[in-house]
Amino acid sequence: MSFQYLITNYQRKNLRSSMIRLLLFFLFLCFILLLSSGLISCKDTQTNPSSEIVFPNDSVSFTKHVGPLFQQKCASSSCHGGGAQNTSGLNLEYPSYNSLLNHTGLVIPGDANHSTLVQHLEGSLSPMPPPKFPQLTQNQINGIKTWINEGAQFN
Repeated sequence: MSFQYLITNYQRKNLRSSMIRLLLFFLFLCFILLLSSGLISCKDTQTNPSSEIVFPNDSVSFTKHVGPLFQQKCASSSCHGGGAQNTSGLNLEYPSYNSLLNHTGLVIPGDANHSTLVQHLEGSLSPMPPPKFPQLTQNQINGIKTWINEGAQFN
């Protein structure tokens, strides 16, 4: 075996190793770019249509509809969860019934139009959820209004 052969073989292995490292680095950069652009997200369960909560036209239940919706759309988005740092101080982690009713003016049982929760959801006060987050459907907003107008019961 000649000295020239050893050097050439070493250079091929080194070149192959460098190309693999370069490819891995490129893939890593692509992943970081996708992650930072929001195309890959850990919180995408909020927009999953199969998990969308649909409200009935009447007899809205806090435990079946309202509570799970707030858990899914509000508490899990890191805005109104237990560790959330938000200016409202509202924690909607389940069970959130007491949080809703103890937050002055947020829910006025029997009067959805004067409940600030509805005003936020409809956008007449600062919109909730904020525009950069998945929005509630009209069915969900109407369902919350129905639940409040029906007395905002813990049912």
